Amino acid sequence: MSNLSVRSSSQNFHNSNKESQHEKFEGFDFLRTVFAIAIVAIHANLFLLVKDLKIGSLSLEPILSANVAYLAVPVFFQISLFLFYRKSLKAGFNYFLQKSLPKIVSLYLFWVISKIIFDILLKGKSEPLQHGLSSPRAFIELTISGGSSPLYFFFSLAFITTLTEFFLILLRRIKKNSVKSMLLYSLLIASFILVTFFSILRLPNTFIEVSSGLLKFKSGLAQWDYNPLNFLPYIFTSAIAAEEFNAGKLREFTTRLKIKLSILFTLFLCFTVLEWFLFTDKLQYSRLSLIFGSWLLLYLAVLAAHEVPKIVRFISGCSLGIYTFHIFLTDGWLTNILLASLGSFLSPNWIVLLEFLLALAGSVGLTLLFRQNKFLKGFV
Repeated sequence: MSNLSVRSSSQNFHNSNKESQHEKFEGFDFLRTVFAIAIVAIHANLFLLVKDLKIGSLSLEPILSANVAYLAVPVFFQISLFLFYRKSLKAGFNYFLQKSLPKIVSLYLFWVISKIIFDILLKGKSEPLQHGLSSPRAFIELTISGGSSPLYFFFSLAFITTLTEFFLILLRRIKKNSVKSMLLYSLLIASFILVTFFSILRLPNTFIEVSSGLLKFKSGLAQWDYNPLNFLPYIFTSAIAAEEFNAGKLREFTTRLKIKLSILFTLFLCFTVLEWFLFTDKLQYSRLSLIFGSWLLLYLAVLAAHEVPKIVRFISGCSLGIYTFHIFLTDGWLTNILLASLGSFLSPNWIVLLEFLLALAGSVGLTLLFRQNKFLKGFV
C-alpha cells in the first residue's frame, strides 16, 4: 500500500493497481485509499475538528481516532499478508527469501535512517537515538519501534511475514483441508489469548501482580503500541481468508458467508463497546475489536467486484508514499510554521485543516517526485 506476480508483500499492499493479470481485488484499492488518508488525519489531529460533536454521551473525535483510523494498520497487515500468502503458496520459499523479505527490510532501513537523520539535522532532536544506543534493551526497543515512529510498521511487517512463511512451510505438508482449518483456527484462538493478555496488562487496575522478572518484561512489552506480538492474529485471519478464496468460497455472498460476516461484525461491535468501558487508553493495538473489524473489511474487500474510480486507484497507488512521507510532515514543525505565518489570520481549526491538506498533498507530491528517480522509486 503493480502486479502481484512481481511485487513484495509490502508493495502488494501499497502500490498494487492489478493483483494479477486475470483477477483484481478492487476493494483493496478502496481500503488503501481510505486508511492512508485516515492515518494522515489522525497524525495531523484532524479529528479534533469534530471534538464537540457527540454520539449520545460520547465525543465523535475519539471514536473516529480509536475505532476508525486505528483500523488502518491492521487493515494494511491483513491485505499484505493475504497477498503474500497467496503468492508464496504458489511461488515457494524463494519468493520470500529473494523478493519479499529483502524489500521490506530495505524499506525499513531507508525510512528509519532517513527519519533519524531528519530529526537530528532539521529538528535538533537526537535524544531518541542517544537513548537507543544507551543499552542493549534500549537499542532493541529503538529497532522494533522504527526509531520511535510509525515506521515500526515495517519491522512488524517483516516479523509477521517471516512467521507466515514458516507457517506456510508447515501447511504445505498437511494434505487434509480439515486439518489445515483446525490448525489455523486453533492458532488464531491462541493468538487471541495472547493479545487479550497484553490488553489486561494495560488495564488501569490490572489484577495481575507483576512480581517476577518475566512478568515485568511482559508488562513492559504490553505497553508498547508497536509490540509486534499484537499483530500475530493477522497471520491466521489472512491465511484463513486466503485459503477460503483459493477454495472458491469467496466468489459470492453465500448464506454461510453472510453468517460469518455477521458474526465478525457483531464481535467487532461487542468488543468495541467493551473496550470503551475497560480502557482509558484506546489508542493502542492490543484490542480484539481491531482484529475482528479488519478481518471483516478484508472479506468485504475481497468480495467487492465493482471497479473503483480512477482517483481512488491513484491514491491507492500512492499509499506507501503517503504512509512514509506524512510522518515527516505531521511531526510538529509544519504546525509551527503555519502558526508562525498564518496564526494571526486563521483560527486553530483552520490551521489543523490546512496542515492535514498540506501533509496529504505533500506526501503525494513527494511520492510522484521520488518515482522520477530510478533508485528512489523503489521506496514509494
